[in-house]
Amino acid sequence: MSKVLIFTEIYENSYDKSLLEMLTLMDDLNVDPSNIIVGALGDELESKETVLKSIPVSKVVAMKNNDTSNFNPNVLKIIAKNIVEKTNPDKIIIPKTSVGQDLATRLAYCLDQGIVNDCLNIEYNDGEWLGLRPVFGGNYLAKVNINTNVEIYCVRTKIFDEQNSNLISPEIEYFENELEYKTNSHIVDRSQEQSEGLRLEDAEVVVAGGRGLGGPEPFETLEEIAVLLNAAVGASRAVCDAGWKDHSYQIGLTGKDISPNLYFTVGISGASQHMAGCGNSKHIVSIDKNIDANIFKDAEFGAVGDWKNILPGFLDTLKDLGKE
Repeated sequence: MSKVLIFTEIYENSYDKSLLEMLTLMDDLNVDPSNIIVGALGDELESKETVLKSIPVSKVVAMKNNDTSNFNPNVLKIIAKNIVEKTNPDKIIIPKTSVGQDLATRLAYCLDQGIVNDCLNIEYNDGEWLGLRPVFGGNYLAKVNINTNVEIYCVRTKIFDEQNSNLISPEIEYFENELEYKTNSHIVDRSQEQSEGLRLEDAEVVVAGGRGLGGPEPFETLEEIAVLLNAAVGASRAVCDAGWKDHSYQIGLTGKDISPNLYFTVGISGASQHMAGCGNSKHIVSIDKNIDANIFKDAEFGAVGDWKNILPGFLDTLKDLGKE
């Protein structure tokens, strides 16, 4: 039976909840919980044992006297490599967070092992794992088999439900810090992006606008709708390139990956590059004046027409429902 190492990020008072999604994936693959180890990544982890104890697996490993220098990717790579060498896993799972997607490729290179990046799912076939990842702008899925001794999978988040059934208190093992973390790059400063409302990646509902809106002003209406639906606001690349919205709102191949329960779009044609970032939405509802818009191939419900004639009535209905 394969031994699986899952890396997770540890912050001041919690671990990254994408770990719970990875545990659901392990359940789907029938991985024995006793064969799952969580590798903790963070600063001064011995002082955060309460957080480590809350991780619902049988074993958690961490480095003593750890200093990642604010999650410096070069330092994380060395720490992760050390953990891999001490635990000797067959498979490595890294959630595709902003930290994880950087770490995964660096770790694969320094270990000289195979990797499936941007993995949407893993299938079990005849004793082997096959990583499913989007190719050709998300138009197709490739099934990738890794033939190295250790298999690394960088798995997209917000695809799986969070596991909530395990109430295990793990054994925690600390490894001695035997390495000197030398790096030519240093993180000078980190600033938290200031944004109103929900983060796109965490939202259960996303309301997004495209070039078809004609300018930045209609986003005020989308923001009204977002408040009523407890949703996050997103945008297409064309909108961000035009300066109507900051690129932090961008959804798509070169933007953010989202997997909400509801994705509501207005004036987005649905180019393949955009759909690569939102194709895993459970339900898509779209408004576009072009009946042949690509978005309607994926939309569960669609309205064809000028958004100016459709959106006001929709907004009024939401307001009425909110009063009931």
